Amino acid sequence: FFGMILGDAGYGTVLIVLAWVLKKRYRKKQFIYDALRILRFCAAYAVFFGILYGEFFGDLGHRLFGLEPVCFERRIAVIPALVFALATGAAHLILGLSLGVVTALRKRSRREALFRLVSILAVLMVIVLVLSAFGLFPGALGRPVVLILLALTPLLFFTGGILAPLEFLKNLGNIVSYARIMAIGLTSVLLAFVANQIAGLTGDIVTGVIAAALLHFLNIILGVFAPAIHSLRLHYVEFFSKFLEHGGRRFEPLRR
Repeated sequence: FFGMILGDAGYGTVLIVLAWVLKKRYRKKQFIYDALRILRFCAAYAVFFGILYGEFFGDLGHRLFGLEPVCFERRIAVIPALVFALATGAAHLILGLSLGVVTALRKRSRREALFRLVSILAVLMVIVLVLSAFGLFPGALGRPVVLILLALTPLLFFTGGILAPLEFLKNLGNIVSYARIMAIGLTSVLLAFVANQIAGLTGDIVTGVIAAALLHFLNIILGVFAPAIHSLRLHYVEFFSKFLEHGGRRFEPLRR
């Protein structure tokens, strides 16, 4: 998610070099050393998605090297970027619910496992219904999907109790929460674009370079913290909540 949000090959390269340099300095401080290792991997994904988006310090790559996006340009193709973020969220949520089924079966809680399974089917049906409404799936699927959802409703109540519909709506809300991938990423793209525009409007090369460098530096700082915080939130709140539980049995593999 960090790479999807930052998505700039130039910023990612700067962060990789920075992490590599600082790792040597903080080798003996384990926490900082581990954080820099994680940052290096995250920055590598930022480079990867930056190539897909065609971004190198914003549109500077296009101006200097003719860099073109492989999939879409986020600054212009806002709707495709939003669809990509929501599709990623749906896949991530379904994976979490699937792991929830496995966790419930390990606890021998068949009712909870069935509830998770029914929730997966219901979420898939809603996705198909939405895609049909936008013409991405045949419109004839609309009525059968609605009938399947109506058939799944009693199962949701039976397996999840009276709060099952709220849990189902929460799952749908969790998917919508992944729209932050597009929104925060778009903010970074626009700030990089503005930095390049201001540099071109100064009328002086030195002043333009300094102004662009300062704005890009600010964007990189924001590009470390904002994607990291929101990526962690998507994992811990939207994903882990589907299958991880506090407490449980103590892990004692060597106990007789």
